[in-house]
Amino acid sequence: MFSQSRLYYLFIGLFLVIQTSSSYKPSSIKNLGAFCANDTSHGYPNLNPIDQSQPRLINKVENGTLYQIGSGDDQIWLIHVYGNTGYDFGYAYGTLLRDQIHKVLPRAWTHFQQEIIDSLKDLKLPKWFENIIVNQGLDVALDFQNELVKKYTDEEIYNEMRGLADASQIDYKIVTRLHMLGEITRGRCSLYGLWGNVTLGGKTLQLRALDWDVDAGLQDYPVVTIYHPRTSKLGHAFANVAWAGYIGTLTGMSSLRLGISEIGVSFPDNTFGDESMSGLPFIFVERYILQYSETLDDALSFISDVRRTCHLILGVADGKLGTARMIQYSHSKVNFFDDQNLQPLADWHPRIPNAVYSGMDWLCPSRQYKLYRAIIDQYGQITPELSIKNITSIVKTGDLHVGVYDLTDNIMYVANARGTDEQGPKEAYNRQFVKIVLNIEFARQQ
Repeated sequence: MFSQSRLYYLFIGLFLVIQTSSSYKPSSIKNLGAFCANDTSHGYPNLNPIDQSQPRLINKVENGTLYQIGSGDDQIWLIHVYGNTGYDFGYAYGTLLRDQIHKVLPRAWTHFQQEIIDSLKDLKLPKWFENIIVNQGLDVALDFQNELVKKYTDEEIYNEMRGLADASQIDYKIVTRLHMLGEITRGRCSLYGLWGNVTLGGKTLQLRALDWDVDAGLQDYPVVTIYHPRTSKLGHAFANVAWAGYIGTLTGMSSLRLGISEIGVSFPDNTFGDESMSGLPFIFVERYILQYSETLDDALSFISDVRRTCHLILGVADGKLGTARMIQYSHSKVNFFDDQNLQPLADWHPRIPNAVYSGMDWLCPSRQYKLYRAIIDQYGQITPELSIKNITSIVKTGDLHVGVYDLTDNIMYVANARGTDEQGPKEAYNRQFVKIVLNIEFARQQ
């Protein structure tokens, strides 16, 4: 048995070495910048023990219960919300996290106002939208964007934001504006979906590493929200990883063992379609998948049919089916990839059996190849713990937060960046992860 196993992995290794493509070469790609073209540095293993302590009850109100998880400087608010309407969810959330919302949202808004003005030329926004920001202000621009997307967005999303604003007594417009920011700022991130022979025991694992702004103070108040709908019109239970006051989905898992990941694309190629400011914001596309989709096929059908907006790479994995897909996403085109047709196919982004992956961007040779090597170096042995130790920290991805999903057993591992006045490494991928057993959390009664 031992020799057969060794021969199998030798075969896989030879397959991956032989597999090359002339589709892209780093030297032939223009305007990548040093970030994607030249960074070959590696980090160090994350040797922090994973926190497995039980949630600690903090407070309880109608339709909501607040806990804390983690320890020391790596604590996370864990909030359960229950309801028949989005407003029920939002009001319970805003009541339990009122203080945290008041500390994080105004500060984040002030930061992003200046940050976007300073980075305007790099954001590649439509000229007309850029002119609104310059001449009338970011608040006016985001209010206008909200009007463009409103008809595509579920009314219950707005009801939830209204409930949050009413209960926390914060300006409703600040809440809606912050939820529009993702469409124009996006973020460099990484993802993988692994299954079958690539993981230890054949588990279905998924990575969502969020590389975004660590200077806005979002990480001071990290929140995992467990939604418990009391009516089928609100879907099924799911977990959303974000910050106080943010109900859009960037990271999360559902009670039906679906996981979501996302990467903003700054370096597309001509296989992408165009972009639009009018459609369903991607943070609500991702949320819909967790809240309403029952299978991978449901999720892919929704992505295919929805009015999409910007250039992205999405990842969706299904622990029930034991597989994952990567999606090339834009307003006018969408392409779906498995391990057999993964793109872009290049010597710096080879295909891996039983895996889909993307590091930081689409045309991003050095970052893509680092993630490829990290997966290959652990091929056949990958667990959530090993991924935390030897993948995200070595590749150096996930500075704001990292989610590693065990979709076979419905367990999530989460880490956040160092908060203000906290000690230790700055980046989430170098900090202590907290283990959340979602089967227990989804079953919690109020």
